[in-house]
Amino acid sequence: MEEPESRAVSNILSWSGTAKRVVAGVLMAMMFVLVGIVTVELLWAFISPLLPGGAISAEDIVMSQDQMLAILGLFLTVLIALELIETVEVYFRQHAIHVEIVVLVAIIALARKVIILDLNKYAPLVLFALGFLILALGATYFFVRKAAPTEH
Repeated sequence: MEEPESRAVSNILSWSGTAKRVVAGVLMAMMFVLVGIVTVELLWAFISPLLPGGAISAEDIVMSQDQMLAILGLFLTVLIALELIETVEVYFRQHAIHVEIVVLVAIIALARKVIILDLNKYAPLVLFALGFLILALGATYFFVRKAAPTEH
């Protein structure tokens, strides 16, 4: 006969698993909405310079560096959101969070920050810290990949 305490723990664990799956599902739905919104914004950023009537001049097509960096930032934002969705999907399939995917998301987010960074706005110590973060995340990814079993 099962003890009441172990039955209570089993019920709590069952409820916890269900609650985590519901939260993960809501998070995934929110990520899909976010990816959709950012994708529409990105599409608009590409199409809007071409929409005015008449002949399209080179000035209408060529974007400023700030505009290009903003669009690249949107690209990387979509990529970050897609990687986060992958994390939630892995959780659904395997009930585990894979450190490799989380580290990749951090690397992509940091790369986004470095790409759109205005070097004149930050102190040298902040830039040094970003460089250290890049090295630390790169080393972390290397060791996580090295520790993972090989897939053949």
